[in-house]
Amino acid sequence: MLDENEFRSLLDDADVPVTGVDVARVLRTGRRGIRRRRLTVMGAGLAVLVSAGAVPVAIGSVGRDAHPGTATTSATPSPSGTPRSCTVQQLAMPAEYQSWKANTKFVGVSVSAADPTGRYIGGHAVIGQNFIPVLWTDGVPKVLAIDKTTASIDSISEQGVVAGMYGGGYDLYRYHDGEVTRLKAPAGKPWVYPWAISNAAGDITMNAKPDNAPDGVDSTTVVARWAPGSPAPQILPLPLGAQVRATVDDGRVIGTIRGQAAAYVWDRDGRALTLTPPAGEFFSVRATRGDWVTGGVGTVQTGKAKTGQLPTVMLWNLRTGESRRLPAEGVGADVNAAGWVITDAHPRAGAVIIDGVSVSLTAVASGGRAKPVAIADDGSVYGNSIGKDEDGYGVPVMWRC
Repeated sequence: MLDENEFRSLLDDADVPVTGVDVARVLRTGRRGIRRRRLTVMGAGLAVLVSAGAVPVAIGSVGRDAHPGTATTSATPSPSGTPRSCTVQQLAMPAEYQSWKANTKFVGVSVSAADPTGRYIGGHAVIGQNFIPVLWTDGVPKVLAIDKTTASIDSISEQGVVAGMYGGGYDLYRYHDGEVTRLKAPAGKPWVYPWAISNAAGDITMNAKPDNAPDGVDSTTVVARWAPGSPAPQILPLPLGAQVRATVDDGRVIGTIRGQAAAYVWDRDGRALTLTPPAGEFFSVRATRGDWVTGGVGTVQTGKAKTGQLPTVMLWNLRTGESRRLPAEGVGADVNAAGWVITDAHPRAGAVIIDGVSVSLTAVASGGRAKPVAIADDGSVYGNSIGKDEDGYGVPVMWRC
């Protein structure tokens, strides 16, 4: 088993974009050390199972003090029609691709985000230590002129609103219909991290803390939201030590509190719905869509940790209170409106979990591995096909499931 600090560290490492980058940290340190710790710690892999057991989870409405509520029943998601395989195809490259390849500092092109409809796909080329943002619209790629040096695409709404980081510091931007808006950091808390999160309402949310704060969440961390059309942030009324990992389209945010085992869903007034894990376990959340939330659950113990115990992918339904352990080790990376979850347990194949069945995703090249990043409501999955000897970059692809 893992102690609390090790488990939280593991889940934080799992909750990173496809490149393995805490984008804010990379840009803050002059983009050095782009390839941060990867998901090798998750390497026990994905088993193809036909069913998974339900896990009792207490889900309750509470105030801002975030104390656990009352337990509810658990159940299983039931999307219609469970495919048993997914086909893979490469995404088109922009016209600049050939000139990128001729550059000796060219590393690769990678998908980092997609909107829930699958119409918009975001990613970047990497040349040296710089990101060149690429946006695919209806399959057609375009390089975005966000910044002269570097910019990431962290999230995209179904209206095509792109959010990410740019430049050599903590700078945050919003892009829509060709217009770039530079967003201001909260006063006294310029370190926004780990990456921008957006929803259908056009809100952009990030955690923020002082420039000299330590890594991780501490008492100085706040959660900031940038409303559509505004470059100035609003600080959300959340408890000290809270950090957000996902946002709901109605304005609710989902995250955890430092030192607490539960996960929380906060409304705009700071009232919390608590996802309480079984005794001795910790929750982490990663993504949400509609009523569904995905993340991970793991076992912890005090004292010296034992190796070999990895988190398990979790799925919650916020409307009904349903919860379920899914047949995969690691943390759910994304979820669609039907409750389908994608996950990637490096170094084995990524998978999409549909109605309790884990369906492996195939790479383009033999011996490679699939690294899914986002899943659309129609079941299309977007990500990267990593070559046998590559680490984090490969070919941008989509899988039709």
